[in-house]
Amino acid sequence: MTGYRIAGFLRLEDVLREITQTSVRTVFISGGTDFINNGIGDKAELVIDLAQVADLKYIKDLGSEIRIGGGTTFAAIAASPIIKARASALAQAASRVGSVQIRNRATIGGNIASASPAGDSLPVLAAFTAGVHTAGSQGTRSLTLTEALNGLQAKEIITEVVIPTPGESRSGFVKIGSRSQVTIAKVSLAANIMYDRSKKMIIVGKAAMGALGKVPVCPLTVQQFFSQRVVDEHFADDLSQLLVETVDEMIAGRASRPYKRAAVKGLVYDLAGLLFDACENN
Repeated sequence: MTGYRIAGFLRLEDVLREITQTSVRTVFISGGTDFINNGIGDKAELVIDLAQVADLKYIKDLGSEIRIGGGTTFAAIAASPIIKARASALAQAASRVGSVQIRNRATIGGNIASASPAGDSLPVLAAFTAGVHTAGSQGTRSLTLTEALNGLQAKEIITEVVIPTPGESRSGFVKIGSRSQVTIAKVSLAANIMYDRSKKMIIVGKAAMGALGKVPVCPLTVQQFFSQRVVDEHFADDLSQLLVETVDEMIAGRASRPYKRAAVKGLVYDLAGLLFDACENN
């Protein structure tokens, strides 16, 4: 590893001023949980620590959407009454990120910027069709989650995540890994639905699977399945079949395919339990 200079700031405007003025190779850390393991600093000349930038730490409920600062930790997200009430799947995912120590450091912006296929927040954000705001030496941008995961520009940081929350929605997140705690997802699944309790019908919904590819997979067939879908005794079986077909399509020929086919079936039943407990009791 080559030598590099580390700089820290308290305000976002000071960070942006620094990266606009410097010409050296620059990387950012906040929680820093992937910094060594992923070799992020190997070619850096300047490392900017965002951990103390207060402008990046917030959760705001604006009614039709929730805005989360890119530097907000998963511990804060998991504990937030706003997230628990309006986007419970994100609270569930945040509570399962790594260990307590990691959740106290790791941030939602870092989870997106690292772009690991197994990132726990990513299928949730995809299920909510979240947007990503960035700022950098070339100005600000508004991106889709997929655009952000496919690569940020040099000297660009994630400043905010925007989660649309129209009306009364219910959501859930489940994952499976090699152990029950402090595990990296081998498959993860999130869904966000609008539910009519009187008709026991899903009005509209979206699901996303993680750890199958570079970005979460949101099958169109599942969105169609959720549209005006009455919840009956066949619901979980029918949904699991659609998701197994997606696994077959995404990782055909891989050694992990049989495992993930079986895993996703179990996850569907776990997710269905979370969703409909929320639908009937909240």
